[in-house]
Amino acid sequence: MSNYNQYGDAPASNPYSNPAAANSYEMDAVGSNPYGYDSKTSFNPQTTNEPPAYGQSGNKGAAPQGDMMDFFEEVDEIKKSILQYDQNIDSIESLHKRSLNEISEEQEAYTREQIESLVDETSSLSQSLKDRIKSLQSRSTRDSTKKTQAENLKRQFMNSIQRYQTVEATFRQRYRERAERQYRIVRPEATDAEVRSAIDDAQGEQIFSQALMTSNRRGQAQTALSEVQNRHKEIQKIEQTMSELAQLFHDMELLVAEQEAPVQHIDNQTQGVQTDIEQGLGHTNKAVVKARAARKKKWWCLLICLIIIGLAVGIPVGIVANN
Repeated sequence: MSNYNQYGDAPASNPYSNPAAANSYEMDAVGSNPYGYDSKTSFNPQTTNEPPAYGQSGNKGAAPQGDMMDFFEEVDEIKKSILQYDQNIDSIESLHKRSLNEISEEQEAYTREQIESLVDETSSLSQSLKDRIKSLQSRSTRDSTKKTQAENLKRQFMNSIQRYQTVEATFRQRYRERAERQYRIVRPEATDAEVRSAIDDAQGEQIFSQALMTSNRRGQAQTALSEVQNRHKEIQKIEQTMSELAQLFHDMELLVAEQEAPVQHIDNQTQGVQTDIEQGLGHTNKAVVKARAARKKKWWCLLICLIIIGLAVGIPVGIVANN
């Protein structure tokens, strides 16, 4: 320090004898008040911009605001997931179209693998969305703003499920029509029942193979058989997906009913309490009226008694005075 000699000699000046110098040390101390207020005032870390922890002193609205912020952050994340869900549906639709237009078996097999992978990914995403929306609704039963947001997300997700169902139903029909055309190439005279049997029945592939064995179009027969077999598998997978979507949509409807039941119960309890309060107020008002009437009767009785006493005393006195 500049105020001391390097090797312990007498100091050039004594900072402790100089009030101004001593004050400089106090100014450098952590938590000191540079504006001359009470130096004993301790440093309060809560004066920073960080919000106080829940349950500590500070803004009483900090905890509810924090909960609301967390809620809306989750709302935004769910919206992003629903957007991803819709994009997956668009991609699945495009892959179905490509599958119908593929020429080589290698390209068609690769497209089918892409469809299967994306369908599995979308199925996992749908289950996650269902659980997250359920959790969101359970947090919004007593707040109209939260409830509106949760309802909007639920409705948006259910609309996406229905659109996915429509896409799958459309391409199930197109796959069937493609398989039927391939079958009729080999057997133009086949009836509608035979075509349905070849595509839908468990033994459909066997029936189709037997039909090809008796056909004179061997060049097209093997290609047609392979494609019909592939379309049959694709139709089965689409039907499985549609079944899962139907169950998912049903679960979402039940989810709404489950969330509405406790809310309705609370509303009924609230209405019952309100009715009891109103009845209690009615009884109280009647009691007040009766009490007032009883007090009036008491005053009238007292007045009548005083009049009677006055007459009883006054009449004899008047008679004596006259005599």
